[in-house]
Amino acid sequence: MTQAVLELRELVKRFGGLAATDHLNLTVHAGEIHALIGPNGAGKTTLIHQISGAIVPDSGRILFDGKEVTRMPMHDRVTIGLARSYQITNIFNNLSVLDNLALAVQARAGSSMRFWRPVLSEQSLFDEAYAIARQIGLGNRTGFPGASLAHGEKRRLELGLALATKPKLLLLDEPMAGMGQEESAGIVPLIENLRGKVTVLLVEHDMDTVFRVADRISVLVSGRIIATGTPDDIRRNPEVKKAYLGDEVIA
Repeated sequence: MTQAVLELRELVKRFGGLAATDHLNLTVHAGEIHALIGPNGAGKTTLIHQISGAIVPDSGRILFDGKEVTRMPMHDRVTIGLARSYQITNIFNNLSVLDNLALAVQARAGSSMRFWRPVLSEQSLFDEAYAIARQIGLGNRTGFPGASLAHGEKRRLELGLALATKPKLLLLDEPMAGMGQEESAGIVPLIENLRGKVTVLLVEHDMDTVFRVADRISVLVSGRIIATGTPDDIRRNPEVKKAYLGDEVIA
């Protein structure tokens, strides 16, 4: 049986009379790309906030890699391998792509309180930073300052900063938001290449991308998971069609 990296058990989060998360259960398996889809207002962002530690649920349990993390602070979750792509959105615009990545590698290594000068002597940090830059398609942009990057390149850098933490689970919350068609097309293979290396929970509105990259899909409607299965399962599920997909045909 495939190991569960993330288990959500009877998770509840209410805002006044609104149940944003309503006794929700979800399991994400090791190595898979698991997509979470649903209509606007379904509770996807609230759920990601709870998994990452930005919001504490009212009740229920969050298990990560077999360990209870329901009330663990966000920064502690990062140190045990749970990363969110937008947790490090504030890139250093005046620093190069390489220096941004090197700082993220340094933070993971536990030396984030050192001054910048000692980092310059640690060649291993920059070797790893170069490798990440190539992985995210910015190998030819390592010397460029963050401020000079196009929007899609900044999103790639954000992904690289998250990958620098060497996560066991990576939460990607709409990684292609605000991108044009060409930029989005460049992100898809990056996500696909994470399969089997990093477990991914992906929230994305682009259904073509979701059905292309996901191993399994869970559908969230009104705070509840109404279906989980392979892309083919979700395509054929009448409840999903009625609640969300409608007559949309996804190849």
